[in-house]
Amino acid sequence: MSVDLSITGVNKFDKISKLANLNPVFCRLDERISSVASKIIETNHRRIPIVYRNRRLAGIVTTMDILDAFLREQSFDEAISTIMIRDVISCEITDSIGYVLQKFKLSRRGGFPIVDKNQKLVGVVSERDFVRCFVDTKFGVKIKDLMTKKPFILSPKMTIKDSLKSLVNSHYRRLPVVDNGKLMGLVVAIDFLKFIKNQGFKLEKLNEPITKILIKDVFTVDKDVDVSEAIKLMKAKDVGGLLIVDNQKNLEGIITERDILTEIV
Repeated sequence: MSVDLSITGVNKFDKISKLANLNPVFCRLDERISSVASKIIETNHRRIPIVYRNRRLAGIVTTMDILDAFLREQSFDEAISTIMIRDVISCEITDSIGYVLQKFKLSRRGGFPIVDKNQKLVGVVSERDFVRCFVDTKFGVKIKDLMTKKPFILSPKMTIKDSLKSLVNSHYRRLPVVDNGKLMGLVVAIDFLKFIKNQGFKLEKLNEPITKILIKDVFTVDKDVDVSEAIKLMKAKDVGGLLIVDNQKNLEGIITERDILTEIV
């Protein structure tokens, strides 16, 4: 059930620079892991490019990479270069929007650094940059047709440590917490990162219950409305995913920016 990009008013032949952030946040190779973690929290970016001194792209690090390093008990005083992804999927500033859209689908990445012909970082583009262009578009597709109907879930009886392991192993940025089918709340990667930073990047406090960082006031959407309603709510609340529940608060599914982008051709 695909939606043509043309109905959104976006020209797939335009250069990606039209959608991208051309003032990107980045870190240098010798910055400490703890410093980069703090920058992710401060800027609320899911991923940060890592550059050499001449701003040539060296790698990229995501929230998940840092959380994984934490679980492996790596010292956060070490340089970010020790955990960054060196084999980076990037885009060139001259690439078209249509080409980058296909790259999103094939790679299943949430965002790409953008480089010039000399591999110097000039911008970044994310799934969110695309999806927010569709806020005034009537898709003619209901949320229930795109949502993930059986999302990975956590139990409220789990500890923060076990929940973090599940998050890192599943590579999901957000996980619903459910008790006997009833939605209790949501945990997201950035909140785990905030928690461990507040604990001085120490493991000691991770045996506390997951309810310690549980988001109880979650954003939900009706499964029978147009996908455009989900996009409007995501933009208004600055979130990348919404939960779907029935009248008894039973979790029925989740819809994310990636689910939406997957349907655009």
